[in-house]
Amino acid sequence: MIHNLIRRVAAKAHYTSAQRCTDWSGEQVAALKPQVLLDVGCGDGNLLFKYLGYKPQRFCGVEAVPGLRQKAAEKGIECVAVDLNGVWPYPDNTFDVVHSAQVIEHLHNTRLFVQETLRVLKPGGTAIITSENLTSFINLGAMALGYTPFSLIRVCGWYLGNPLGLHYKEELEEEGISVTDPAFAGVSGHVRVLSVLQAQELLERVGFARAEVSSMGLIPLPDWLGRKLERWMFRRGHFLLIRARKPA
Repeated sequence: MIHNLIRRVAAKAHYTSAQRCTDWSGEQVAALKPQVLLDVGCGDGNLLFKYLGYKPQRFCGVEAVPGLRQKAAEKGIECVAVDLNGVWPYPDNTFDVVHSAQVIEHLHNTRLFVQETLRVLKPGGTAIITSENLTSFINLGAMALGYTPFSLIRVCGWYLGNPLGLHYKEELEEEGISVTDPAFAGVSGHVRVLSVLQAQELLERVGFARAEVSSMGLIPLPDWLGRKLERWMFRRGHFLLIRARKPA
């Protein structure tokens, strides 16, 4: 009974915070007005078009799911499937902006992902990255109860280790992906979830001139209260917000 109540409260706060996170990244990209843009994990391509209001001169995307990749290509995005744990198929100094929403936490080679982001950006270019925050208020609460952090409960399509999770003990099936596929764990499960400080140190260590990292969404607090507290608890929001510039 208590678990169900917590789930309902958390679900509402999560939905609101996730939408705010999406708005933040889309608006950040739009404000930069990129003409050569890479969206890593672009889905069907709809997300950034909603905020841009125009089509860049060149719009590239990376997407693993075949159906979504096809839809993105139909919108004019140069979309490819790439193992993001390896080197990306783009020359150095190509893009004005690299955007990636909720992807980095799915990868084994987090460091290479950040290095490749830096490499393909033009000098002075900007990376806009969102993820989840390992040290969020709700993840710390789960660990205090002896449960797996919410950001790590999905194990290759199974939700385990936290009875407060919205999909606890459910099984996820993704289009075009099988649990026997070696890439499945890297697509469907969160492999490494960063904290605010860790993300900042990682990006600056690989060579970004400045990494501005914060968070939003003090789940399970109601959104109106969470917004008031975020400025004082900027390392405790559930969604990680990263903006980093390549040296000019």
